[in-house]
Amino acid sequence: MNSPFFSIVIANYNYGRFLDEAIQSVLSQSCQDFELIVVDGGSTDNSVEVIKKYADRIAWWCSEKDNGQSHAFNKGFARAKGKMLTWLNADDIFFPGTLAQVKEKAKNILCPDKAWIVGGCFWLTPDMRVIRCSRARPFSRMMAHWNLVPVWAPSSFFSKSLLDAAGGFDERFHYMMDTELWLRFVREQAATYLPVSSYCWGLRLHPDAKMSGHNFADSPKADPKHPARQQEQKEKELANQLHGKRGMPFFIRLFTALSPLYIRSRVDTWRTKGMKWQDAIKTLNGNDR
Repeated sequence: MNSPFFSIVIANYNYGRFLDEAIQSVLSQSCQDFELIVVDGGSTDNSVEVIKKYADRIAWWCSEKDNGQSHAFNKGFARAKGKMLTWLNADDIFFPGTLAQVKEKAKNILCPDKAWIVGGCFWLTPDMRVIRCSRARPFSRMMAHWNLVPVWAPSSFFSKSLLDAAGGFDERFHYMMDTELWLRFVREQAATYLPVSSYCWGLRLHPDAKMSGHNFADSPKADPKHPARQQEQKEKELANQLHGKRGMPFFIRLFTALSPLYIRSRVDTWRTKGMKWQDAIKTLNGNDR
């Protein structure tokens, strides 16, 4: 049988309350040329029941203790057979038409072994209303020089050969594994990405979220002394050691703030803030997806 074009990995631990929506956002894509892999870290909630509900459409899944999200990604992508890889956090969603848009963009790739495509994302409230919009920006070697690669996790699609050449995810990282991987793509593999114009991914912010929980005053992670916040700081220091700390000059920050796509993202936010994501997608991406 032919290999699927996409392999999508969902790593989950005790997010059963969100997992069904995440899986549905994959399975309902107009482009069905994918395989779905779910790596559960031995959840004690209803996650396994949710996974079993879709078992006939999941290429492979497991539920067993692991060493964190990076380990789960490595385990899942080791099973992947697709040409292009991505992941989806169990509390987030892909927007309709995302895979079709990325597959169409892939036709423009000149070096398939280093294929890398990124899209835009919404920051969403717990009930999935728009907080902020961020469109994908063209790759910039100048920004990459200062360790700025503005790519948001599951809005990034990359070839299996590129991930393998980079050595997979560094399992020392539990919070910055995506940022650190992008830096290796750029620095060690000389990879650059192509942006798609549409919004692809919805990032749900909520008090229990690993990376965004600290935005909520009632979350324990709002305390700078929380172990998760301290671990994140340690990982920033480790990333600086691995890739060199490069303080971005003021004029680069100003250039970034005044870029047309950044300004367009701010306008998109103004137009859609507070909307349900479905209405925001119709407003910004159009109805042809």
